[in-house]
Amino acid sequence: MEANSLIQKSQKKQKLNEQQDIDGNSKCLGNLPEEILRHILSFLPTQDAFMTSVLSKRWEYLWASIPNLDFDILHSWHPNKRRNRTLFMNFVDRVFCLRDSSDIKRFTFCCDVLSAASRVNTWVISAVRHNVQELHIELQNCKGEFSLPYCLFTCKTLRSLDLDVRCILKLPTTVCFSNLKILTIGKVTFSNDYLTHQFFSGLPVLEKLKLNGCYWGGLKVLRISGPKLHFLRIGEFERENLSFRDGCQVMIFGVSLKEFNYCGSLLSKYCLYESLSLEKADIHIGYVNTSAQIAHRMYKLLTGLCNVEFLRLSPNVVKVLIHATQLLPHMPMFNNLVDLKFSASTYGFHFGGTSVDLDCEALLKILRRFPCLENLEFLGGLTLSSNCEEDDRILEPAPPCFSSHLKWIKVYYYDGDKKKLSAIKILLKKAVVLEKIVLISSLYPRKNLDNQVKVVCKQLMELPRGSQNCKIVLDWYDPSAKRREIVL
Repeated sequence: MEANSLIQKSQKKQKLNEQQDIDGNSKCLGNLPEEILRHILSFLPTQDAFMTSVLSKRWEYLWASIPNLDFDILHSWHPNKRRNRTLFMNFVDRVFCLRDSSDIKRFTFCCDVLSAASRVNTWVISAVRHNVQELHIELQNCKGEFSLPYCLFTCKTLRSLDLDVRCILKLPTTVCFSNLKILTIGKVTFSNDYLTHQFFSGLPVLEKLKLNGCYWGGLKVLRISGPKLHFLRIGEFERENLSFRDGCQVMIFGVSLKEFNYCGSLLSKYCLYESLSLEKADIHIGYVNTSAQIAHRMYKLLTGLCNVEFLRLSPNVVKVLIHATQLLPHMPMFNNLVDLKFSASTYGFHFGGTSVDLDCEALLKILRRFPCLENLEFLGGLTLSSNCEEDDRILEPAPPCFSSHLKWIKVYYYDGDKKKLSAIKILLKKAVVLEKIVLISSLYPRKNLDNQVKVVCKQLMELPRGSQNCKIVLDWYDPSAKRREIVL
């Protein structure tokens, strides 16, 4: 009995100590300055921050001044969507109704518009009145033209704007984002030449611009410029019943432009001007159109990139240029280019096995425009077209960089295939100052993997090398998924 009594007392004491610890921690948290508490609450979803108001009187209105507001119904699931949407709308209204006068640092809302456009605009106006700095708007089910409040386009505190709305956006006649540095626009249709020009002219301090899936096919000219713009990404996606002949003329003036990315099918005509500061470019073509018109658009786009140091192209770029081989000798020299990658990736998605044909005439002609090239990568693999394996005319005459600057080559998806082996043989023969060629193997970790590696190594060792200092590095994974490397 005494033992049981002692155990019960010990358990009560333990629970009491645990409760004291919890109360003590709560008091310690409650004793923190309000500024720190608001900072802590800013990391919570807005709805969770709102629920802390029941903790105590001190917490009752802390949530009303948190710097970040995040409302998202599009990416959450609920069995009763209509009821959930009504509750969502009412909750946003309540938050703004009860909010104090403190500034909003970041405001995010994602929802269906349907017939609630006026409420959406009311939230934007409230955010602007609270000196919002970062604004992310994602809207679905917009009907017809959609307009945002005028005060947004003259907001002096806004530093970052992310607008993702599948609609025809009505623009005001006056735009002045005096502090906007980052602008991302997705799925928007620009329909008025003059107002679109006014919009892109009202960005005096813009540094980063991303246009994802926007449509300007109805415009004659789209002019993009900015004295401080150093990063530009354009993702152009196909739309139904859109003719390649009617493409808009997109004029990009990049006085301070450092990096330019394009992904699409050249539905519009792109030209870069004043891009002397351009250092890096990334061009991906998703759909190969065999017309000479599209090939000419690619030629014009590449011509504006002649000052880059780092260039990344998808294999489809070469396929498009096949239809403009007569123009390539007139393309300016890329005297600054030191790093060239042929990649099969598009905005982070990788499609392995999209190889480059070493016997492609367009490839040879563009390589001749890169006299100072030092690094060359084929991320999607390298091969030869049929019945060209033993033809000495491939890469003949060799591009100038092969005899003066090209020191490093990397090829992915190498498996010892006859055509791939022939392509490597040609590279080793022509690149007379090459220091290293790295082959990332696609050999599968099977029981006979060791034999596969031995065969591949033997094939590579027998290849003649134009550079006596060149090392061949074979890189593969063993059955335990460990990376292996051998230098030949």
